[in-house]
Amino acid sequence: MKELYCDLHIVGGALTGLLAAYCASDLGFKIIVSERKKLNFNNKKITDDTRTTAIAEGSKAFLESQGLWKLIKNFAEPIKKIKVVDITANSNLNFYNPIPQSNLGYIVKNSKLISILISELKKKINVNFETDSNIKSISNYNKKIISLSNSKKIISKLIIAADGKNSTVRKLLRTNLFKKNYNEKAVVINFFHESPHKNTAYEFFLKTGPMAILPMQTEKRRNQSALIWSNEPGIVDLIARSGLHSQYVKEILNEKIYPYLGNVTKINSIQAFPLSAHINEKFYNDKTIYVGDAAHSIHPIAGQGWNLGLRDVKTVKELLFKFKEQDLEIGTKNFCKMYNDSCYYDAYRLYEITDKLDWVFKKDQPYFKFLKKTGFNLINKNTALKERIVQFAMGV
Repeated sequence: MKELYCDLHIVGGALTGLLAAYCASDLGFKIIVSERKKLNFNNKKITDDTRTTAIAEGSKAFLESQGLWKLIKNFAEPIKKIKVVDITANSNLNFYNPIPQSNLGYIVKNSKLISILISELKKKINVNFETDSNIKSISNYNKKIISLSNSKKIISKLIIAADGKNSTVRKLLRTNLFKKNYNEKAVVINFFHESPHKNTAYEFFLKTGPMAILPMQTEKRRNQSALIWSNEPGIVDLIARSGLHSQYVKEILNEKIYPYLGNVTKINSIQAFPLSAHINEKFYNDKTIYVGDAAHSIHPIAGQGWNLGLRDVKTVKELLFKFKEQDLEIGTKNFCKMYNDSCYYDAYRLYEITDKLDWVFKKDQPYFKFLKKTGFNLINKNTALKERIVQFAMGV
């Protein structure tokens, strides 16, 4: 069996895992990124993921500090205004950015982010990829942690589990989690439309669940946006099965978006995903830490999922730098617990906030309508409160 040695074994080659590898690479650690999918890095199209990522202003600042934003900014569409519409209570909120020379956020295609990160990581002599790597077991031996995958043994000081909601690492190490199934699915649609979006993001609260419309970059002078809509699984499956050229899907979208973006002219992609949220009992195990969706996943109502994972990576980078500077051993219980203590409250808070927001806005009874309308009016009249909400969403 082939043995591979490294300081950091990052399990998961999607956005969060790649970002963790990039951020840790300039500290001189030897890194192996393992990914269960078989990827061809010489192929121009590395991923079929047509989804978009919302990057908050605070996340942009971190990406800037790591030298990444200059590579991303040409593919990022800024959000300058957010309109919130509660259909059930007939209420509206408009959020503007109070901070000069910044935006409420940015929308970037996942495929662009992944391509940029892989391109940069391929230049690093201390980073190697092991794809088509399905971990079968994890064990500890002599201050090292060992993972067995196919015919390879990866021996490292620390595993950074970035392998998503259904984390194999979490299952193998039997880390407990709290999970909530929403018995819903989200349909994600990228589409062209008649009217310019004017860098405005929309959040509609419907009886069936929230629907967000996010501004994307124009392509060949055509206006483009992404829609994320939570609904009953049967309805979402019907929309997703209908296909890109379905007039039925266009009519459904036109009914929702026409007053804001005009008619849909073309549907570019449709994907459907089951909706659930979870948070691990803890974000660490022996010589292992969990980042991103391997640690937590939240309802997409606030568009903060990846930003939360990015903050995990930021904490990892800070700890790795601190321990290296002080010549301390990484992967120790102290290291892993420090990471957990730095990240857990932030994740738990967002897990609860997004869950309760979804619950409240689905309520259609007169009492809840009154409360929501009162809340919207209070926020609209209180500039300081509105600015605090904006800054929280921006992560600044």
